[in-house]
Amino acid sequence: MKVAFLSPLPPAPTGIAAYSRAVLDRLERRGIGLELMPRAPRSLEEAERLAETSDLAVYHVGNNPLFHRHIYGAAIRRPGLVVLHDLALDDLIRGLDAASDPTAGPARAEARAAARALRTSGLDVDPPLATAWSAHLVRRARGVIVHAPFGARYLEAFGCRTPVHVVPHPPVPEPSGPRAARADRRVRRRLAGRGAVVGVLGDIGAAKGIEAVLDAVARLGQPAVLAIVGRRIPGFDVAGAVGRSGLGDRVLVDQDVSDAVFGAWLRACDVVVNLRHPHRGEVSGTLVRAMQAGVPTVVSATGTYLDLPPDAVVRVPAGPPDPEALVEALGVLLAHPARRRAIGERAREHAERLDREDATAEGYARAIEETLRIVRDPRRPAVARWAAALRDVGAGDEVIERGLGSEYVDALTSLDPDATT
Repeated sequence: MKVAFLSPLPPAPTGIAAYSRAVLDRLERRGIGLELMPRAPRSLEEAERLAETSDLAVYHVGNNPLFHRHIYGAAIRRPGLVVLHDLALDDLIRGLDAASDPTAGPARAEARAAARALRTSGLDVDPPLATAWSAHLVRRARGVIVHAPFGARYLEAFGCRTPVHVVPHPPVPEPSGPRAARADRRVRRRLAGRGAVVGVLGDIGAAKGIEAVLDAVARLGQPAVLAIVGRRIPGFDVAGAVGRSGLGDRVLVDQDVSDAVFGAWLRACDVVVNLRHPHRGEVSGTLVRAMQAGVPTVVSATGTYLDLPPDAVVRVPAGPPDPEALVEALGVLLAHPARRRAIGERAREHAERLDREDATAEGYARAIEETLRIVRDPRRPAVARWAAALRDVGAGDEVIERGLGSEYVDALTSLDPDATT
């Protein structure tokens, strides 16, 4: 059977491309008995054609319209298995709206309706998640993959009834060979004689709390250098933030670096700070790499970060980053190397256990198998037609609760989908 795997792919400058390559490598090593067709569609027509010619399409949806507009459109028109890399999707929907894409209107309407359910659910979320921008997408899907239990709780909170599979982020292979060795030498030269290294790595944007980290490093009672490394995000003036901090040459900024250089900076850090405010429900690939490397990481106590083992990271309060809380957390870690090593080792053990269990490949294989079973079930189109007819006559929940048409559905459930071709 053919499975279209629609996602940004290397060398696209997005973490989802590296993620997808890691997933594909693991699925190929595991051997799932399916023909995987990875593609980065350049148009909606190409995305739909790939979906039509496969038995199942796996759609990777993130928040950047540049990489995900066509994938999103095909996921709405040709439903399959959706991988949600960002629960919010607000930037994506705004991009669709700006392009007069016909999927934007239904997305906005369902997001507003689902927001009411979120408000009464009791789930504590930051503003980007308070409007359920993914509601239309996940309702259309036949299955959904999220990367942490928080994602499943969020979808359930606004009423998602599509099957949800929690599949952990895959380990990311670290670069090796001559390029990695040269990158290590380059980073060591820049850090020579500078003391402890605190790193903020990944997308360089406001959500990382960079200004609060700069403030905290300035207040530390011990010498430390701050390395800000990763992909520049339009709209965030990192040079201005560094200038206002007064830290001068105690801050090193390296933007839009290669993967080898990024890995070298990560390995050089004594502590990584990986904050999120507002939290968008994503799982950080940088955090995964830091845990693999055994580098202790300070994180926000919110959303997906709360799903991590409590002894494998150091948490600071959720919300706008508090420099005082960062000073306390960083001060303890930098002053006590044994504590750093212990936390880093527990982080590494957590990452190695997921690697040993091949949890990502197992989760994907299970999600694909279960979604294929749903797609091939002959009862599904009949139930969909029945549900559409109820909707067309204005049936609400009270009508459905009285059992209108339930005999029809009960009769369909007597069919055995596995015995039907």
